[in-house]
Amino acid sequence: MKKIIKKIICILITLIVLFSINTKTYAWSEVIGMARNFVETGEQSTNGGQVDEKELEDLSGYVYNLLLTAGIVIAVIVATVLGIQFMLAGAEGKAKIAETFVVFIVGCVVVFGGFGIWRLAVKIGNKVAELPEMQSSTIQIAEIEKGNI
Repeated sequence: MKKIIKKIICILITLIVLFSINTKTYAWSEVIGMARNFVETGEQSTNGGQVDEKELEDLSGYVYNLLLTAGIVIAVIVATVLGIQFMLAGAEGKAKIAETFVVFIVGCVVVFGGFGIWRLAVKIGNKVAELPEMQSSTIQIAEIEKGNI
């Protein structure tokens, strides 16, 4: 049984590697041309190439909440399954499931830590955006030299 599972996993990995190879290449001039086309498309858009900050904030919040909810649901389901397996297992089974619990806890820390970092980055970005813009010291020096300050 284990040999069959190993063979299936090897075949799946081989197929993933084969289908993930991208053979299309671009010359440098094509890359520059596509970049210019991208910029021109943005400049010709209805809002003049400006990003609607409210729409971006709403989308970011929606994606954040959707992924966080999915993470919580998956974590609860996995914890429930592991808990039931732990209660029904014998001594050897409990030891194996306890090892799985360690992996589960590390996975939860990584997933929810990532969401915490995302939320922190958004909050810091919002605070920075609210700060008044400061003039650079060179502009202030030029203004002093002109006698405007």
